[in-house]
Amino acid sequence: MKILNNIYPRLILLAGLLTMVSCMEDTTEQDALDQEMRYFELYVAANYPDAVPEANGLYFIENKEGTGDMPSDSSWVLVNHVAYTIPGDLVFETYIERVAIDNNMEDEDAMYGPYKMRNGRLNEGFTQGLSMMKEGGGATILFTSELGYGSTKTGSVGAYQSLKYEVELLEVLGDDIEAYEAANILAYTDTIPGVETIYDTIYETSMYYVVDSTTEGSPVAIDSTIQVAYKGYLTDGRVFDESTDDTYFKFKVGDYDAEEGTAITGWHLGLLNFKEGEKGRLIIPYPLAYGEQGKFTNQGKVAIPAYETLVFEVEVISVDPDEEEDPELEE
Repeated sequence: MKILNNIYPRLILLAGLLTMVSCMEDTTEQDALDQEMRYFELYVAANYPDAVPEANGLYFIENKEGTGDMPSDSSWVLVNHVAYTIPGDLVFETYIERVAIDNNMEDEDAMYGPYKMRNGRLNEGFTQGLSMMKEGGGATILFTSELGYGSTKTGSVGAYQSLKYEVELLEVLGDDIEAYEAANILAYTDTIPGVETIYDTIYETSMYYVVDSTTEGSPVAIDSTIQVAYKGYLTDGRVFDESTDDTYFKFKVGDYDAEEGTAITGWHLGLLNFKEGEKGRLIIPYPLAYGEQGKFTNQGKVAIPAYETLVFEVEVISVDPDEEEDPELEE
């Protein structure tokens, strides 16, 4: 009984301390939310005095009325956008190059221009606001952290941070991005005279190539090591990479598992149809390029969008066939 008499007071004290800590945490969180709301309301009143909030507190201000389709909360879209934290109007995300430069956040490896994304991937406020737009329209979307990232620091966005997005909805690509890209690559290749098709049985998809300038040089073959001059761009013409005289790309054809220095699958397949000195183009669908995720820069920006068809102008600079060592020379 003496032991129990000593334990009970300690348990009561511990319970009291836990209750106090919990109350302090609740109070701190509520204080943070209250302060955020005060700043948010002052910002909206000063900058958008006629704006009326939606039922959940989101502000949607239409700057340009669109006339096209409205995206669902899972549609793929092309947008131009600038994202700000408020009340300070600090830019934390954009793929508009001039805005990135003006705000000292340019990433030279990023793909600037229309941003390809799936609605529903960012936050609840952006998802709802974008779903209220029509293709061709523009809007300002404002909301507090309750529709944003809440109490969690996300990238350069702090906890309890209100957000603003300036958005242009350029195109609604639809919910089936695979079907969209399949139609896109067919439409693109239909404009190229003499284009040839390669069907890959592993990925069960087709890629395309055309030889624009022929030679009588050595053919590219499996296990040959080749150097290639190239220029890579999207089907809309945006260039994402280009070699120089000092940066020809060198790799061993067919060696998909090389730890470094290998090429995307579409290069291994497509360049087998070229000879040394020949020039042409490769049109490569996403399964044979950078796939469903795309490619990101070291700063976490999009370098190659997800589900993206890539076009390469190529010139085979050199072809070195694989040479097996003579067994007699090894003795």
